[in-house]
Amino acid sequence: MPLVSEFCAELEGRLPPGPAFEAVRTVHRRLAEPALRIAVGGRMNAGKSTLVNALLGRRLAASAATECTTVVAWFRPGRLNRLLVRQRDGTEHWRAGGLPRDPRDLGVPVERIAEVVVEAAGLRPAGDCVLVDTPGLDSLSGLDGPALDALGRADAMIYVMPHPGAGDAEALGALRAQADGRMTALNAVGVLSRIDLLGDGHGDPWPRARQVAATNADRLAGLVDAVLPVVGLLAQTALGDDFTEPDAALVRRLVEAPAAELRRALYSGRRFLAWEGAPLTRSERERLFGLLGVHGIGVALTAARRARAEGRPIGAAALLTEFRAASGITAVVEHLRLRFVDAADALRSAAALGAVEAALAAAPADPLPPDLLPADLLRHAHSRIGELRRHPELRRHELARALAAVAGRRLELDEDTAAALIALATGRTPAARLRLPADTTPADLRRAAARAARDWRRLEDGPLRDVGRYARIARELCEGIYFATPPA
Repeated sequence: MPLVSEFCAELEGRLPPGPAFEAVRTVHRRLAEPALRIAVGGRMNAGKSTLVNALLGRRLAASAATECTTVVAWFRPGRLNRLLVRQRDGTEHWRAGGLPRDPRDLGVPVERIAEVVVEAAGLRPAGDCVLVDTPGLDSLSGLDGPALDALGRADAMIYVMPHPGAGDAEALGALRAQADGRMTALNAVGVLSRIDLLGDGHGDPWPRARQVAATNADRLAGLVDAVLPVVGLLAQTALGDDFTEPDAALVRRLVEAPAAELRRALYSGRRFLAWEGAPLTRSERERLFGLLGVHGIGVALTAARRARAEGRPIGAAALLTEFRAASGITAVVEHLRLRFVDAADALRSAAALGAVEAALAAAPADPLPPDLLPADLLRHAHSRIGELRRHPELRRHELARALAAVAGRRLELDEDTAAALIALATGRTPAARLRLPADTTPADLRRAAARAARDWRRLEDGPLRDVGRYARIARELCEGIYFATPPA
């Protein structure tokens, strides 16, 4: 938002040298960056790196059946394929190539690495964002300083869950707390990363996946905006450049095998790889299994049979289209665009004001003579921060802590009021913020906003101070919708 950037520029020009000045300058520079920063987090071996690769459209992040991400890795477009290694002592060096599978091959002891930055020529991540892959939350070393710093520098987060369970709410709460409360339903989305393995791992996974996603969206309300199902491995292949015409030829050969043999072989990956008498060699089967998994091979065979029945060949391009549709990745990319990328200015501006406020709060402790930080400058800065936060798009971000409190059952609201608060904070349109249909008329929208404002006013005047503070913000947001909607 231009007003926030202008404020940071003004403050940067008036602050004396010191930590507060450096912090504000860093924030101002960040606001000038065009790309949104999205962190990918989750528990160990959740499929984070596979999802990162899918969103990058290339296999740049190391992924395997075990935890590969042990250092923070940023991925961004560049002019060359190269990698920057930043050490904890502040030193850094560039090296050619990409990220090795084993971080011990970076030439620096892992414990001395703060983070790596991977640049790739011609890279076009989904949403033109910068992605950061973080270590698993329950890795032995936990999230150390560099990982927490990466979360703090991100504008939004994708939380990856392979098999959602009770521990994910606690893990998300821990991530939110470690990111200084900045990760809530306003800027976090959940992804079920391996829906093909839900249940017994056979048949169409989507009915079960949608049910599980809906259940966990309710359970994680306030912590994530939505929970989206995806077949991670298939998504990685669908958006990448690994699957080529020779691979499509393998599928066409495989579809000629007797149907009964195929069913038995595709019961599990182990059976498929051990299949004696298969029309593909062991290395060819390993190739297909590594790209698609058992479920993806089934998707490919279904498409190939349909093409054969219609008397037409099926090539790599057509199969990639099938993989994309079957993986669910299109919905994830679209959600990221609508929820995060299109709202990038507001997300960055809200984070910027918080960072500036923290820098000013620490200013009196700076090793500077008191007269170098005039009280009138600090009063002016805090006053401007208050004014800027009253902007409707930023005002909603004031409810972030309320969302986290609702999710943690620390804010005493009934179920309907909690749902109204979450909708008001996360809805993309005025109608959605009031839980109304998209085609609601302006007159009905105004009436609903007036009713909601009255409801929040009653809570605002109640005995609970925490509830009253958030109810006041909610009431002001409803009033803003009312006055911004033209009368009939």
